[in-house]
Amino acid sequence: MTSIILELQELAANPNSDVEELLNKTYMVARKLKNSKLIDWCQNELSGYQTDDMPDYRKFYGQLKVLHPYTGQYIPFHVPDETKQLLTLIEFEPSIGVIRNLLLNNTNGFFEKTIPNEVRTWLIEAQETAIPFEPKIIFHKSDLMNIQSKIRNMVLDWALTLEEEDILGEGIQFSKTEKELAMTNQFNIQNMQGFVGNISGGNIQQNIHDGIHIEKGNFDSLAEYLAKNGIPDLELSKLKTAINEDSPPISTKNFGKHVSKWIGNIVTKVSNGIIDIPITTITGLLTKAISKYYGLS
Repeated sequence: MTSIILELQELAANPNSDVEELLNKTYMVARKLKNSKLIDWCQNELSGYQTDDMPDYRKFYGQLKVLHPYTGQYIPFHVPDETKQLLTLIEFEPSIGVIRNLLLNNTNGFFEKTIPNEVRTWLIEAQETAIPFEPKIIFHKSDLMNIQSKIRNMVLDWALTLEEEDILGEGIQFSKTEKELAMTNQFNIQNMQGFVGNISGGNIQQNIHDGIHIEKGNFDSLAEYLAKNGIPDLELSKLKTAINEDSPPISTKNFGKHVSKWIGNIVTKVSNGIIDIPITTITGLLTKAISKYYGLS
């Protein structure tokens, strides 16, 4: 009877194997061996990441470009390096099944990432031209293929380690001794911190102060929080005016015109050193705080 561990090795070593099938079988083995870390990892990969525990191999940089309205060509868009890193960092949350379908159905070799409305507004206004080009974040098929390769390598390494410890199973069953041995062989994901801060959320928002105490519709609580995080009083007055001029948004991706413009101006001042706040945290800080004020998070 074929060992499921040897089957996992064969699947993982094949660069053309179905990664979703590999993960489903790995999940089955993880449940049988009661490997909680591997169970959680498989579930995240199969269902998509909904937590802050995003592995580093799912983080990569796209390219900031603008779409020429007449030629349809993508042209590089130049911004300061620190701003560029903040804007182009991608955390790819979708499930491995979605990744597979994207790769199968893509014919041009690249994808576009949605840019948050307030960032898009800032990028358009920064062009200072009568007919601004549409900004885009572009990433390539190879970025998603790298995720698949990393998953195969991690499963292969784990399955080989099990074999080295004489944990092979018979078919899809494991003996009591094998299960006990497997308890000492926990699956670990190397998730290094410091990758442009602790990052969370598909809109490239940074991990800022925990416990944001902002009451819905209470501008004083919003202003107090932002002031503690380095936003000057004059800018807070401008924000209050912008909020009064806009209608309440229905999502964090669609702040009003005036609030979006205010956010863009703050990001510009931070990137130019006028306001002393780390460029890697400013967009997330503002978006999370204003979302709390609007009752969106």
